[in-house]
Amino acid sequence: MHPGFFNHLLLISQFELKRGFATRRGILSLLTFAVVWCVILLYPLRFTADLLVQEKGIMQGSGFFDFIGLGSIQQWPIAEFGVFWHFALLIFPVLSITLAADQTCSDRERGTLRFIVLRSSRDSIFFGRFMGVMVIQALLISASALSTFALVLYRDAALFSSAIPDLLVVTVNLILAVLPFTAMMAALSAKVKSARQATVWAILIWTFLAGIISGFAYYLPALAFFKFLIPGYQLSGLAELSGWKTLQLAYIPLLQSLVLLALGRWIMAREAL
Repeated sequence: MHPGFFNHLLLISQFELKRGFATRRGILSLLTFAVVWCVILLYPLRFTADLLVQEKGIMQGSGFFDFIGLGSIQQWPIAEFGVFWHFALLIFPVLSITLAADQTCSDRERGTLRFIVLRSSRDSIFFGRFMGVMVIQALLISASALSTFALVLYRDAALFSSAIPDLLVVTVNLILAVLPFTAMMAALSAKVKSARQATVWAILIWTFLAGIISGFAYYLPALAFFKFLIPGYQLSGLAELSGWKTLQLAYIPLLQSLVLLALGRWIMAREAL
């Protein structure tokens, strides 16, 4: 291990944070996310949550939410967090693919990566960029969860203490959910030449790997174990859970992240700069 590994790790993570929050491109991305999230928060999320609160007795017996895959919303004690949970499970993994696509590929394409390696190790660059992107995503997830918390308090300030557990559980679980996607993009970014290529390959791998494994598992149920290799495999299961029960599946993204990071480190160590 490089003598200054951890110092370089922190410096590179800080650089990634600066690139995400202090550059023109980063600020534009943040503004876009803020606008899109405000629209989701104030319209579909708020509308659905109000509907669940006002018509809770009717919705318990209604098949509409079950039909569209949102029946488990009623399991959450705070309606807003139930709706937020389902929206976030769709939005943040996709956002992670685009946000984490350019970890090392653009530096390699410009030729600057070889100069960075002169002052730091490949491991510190690889894991530092990964950590920086994860911190950015954790901040975005926390901000969106806090905005949902504010929406709950706007409806009923007396729900403050009962809404805090939901705030914590959705934040922790969403950070865990995006871990394997970020690790997958770190591995792809260490191999391809541009963020666009990394994004395209991620979508292809994600969709085709899921289809191929599911097809084989249908005919050979013993191969269903390989579904654990698909990032986001547990998301459909998470959508059916509520509260701290969602942590029952936390081991899946953690194991996937370890495998993908090991693969990415192996690629980074052998790839030409």
